Amino acid sequence: MISSKTPLLVPVLCLTLACILVGGCGANRDLFYSALADAAKAGKIDRGWIPDYLPKTSRAIHLAEQDSPSKEWCGFEFLPTDAQNLQETLKSVDALPRSVRHVPNPRVSWWPAMLKGQLDAQKIHKEGFELYVVESPADSVSTWVNLFAIDWSKGRGFFYGTRE
Repeated sequence: MISSKTPLLVPVLCLTLACILVGGCGANRDLFYSALADAAKAGKIDRGWIPDYLPKTSRAIHLAEQDSPSKEWCGFEFLPTDAQNLQETLKSVDALPRSVRHVPNPRVSWWPAMLKGQLDAQKIHKEGFELYVVESPADSVSTWVNLFAIDWSKGRGFFYGTRE
């Protein structure tokens, strides 16, 4: 005997499976490290999730990772007196590269609203942050782009990274 609910079972199962597959492929991992040394021990610098030019005093490091497509969001604090290496590495920009003009919402509480969606450089500057970009080869055909927002006086920074 076929139940009246049986015809709905197949579409519901298919929808559930699709949600699991889609959600699992682009799922973010939300990680926290109290110090840069802890992130290094976890392999985040060696695997490229955290750049090796962050200040050695970086602490309270929040990291959201997404594997497919590969994206990352990071927030950190540092001693302003320990920022020379970071300052020398970052490239100030007048216009944002296409790949970082719109920053997807990582759906984590620590990521600032000013760095979500279509970015407004003037609004970000009013919040006390300067914008910078670091580009590096991701592979033979693409470039990895990190967009940094840094408040030098307070020793706070955020970056969003993606392929271009």
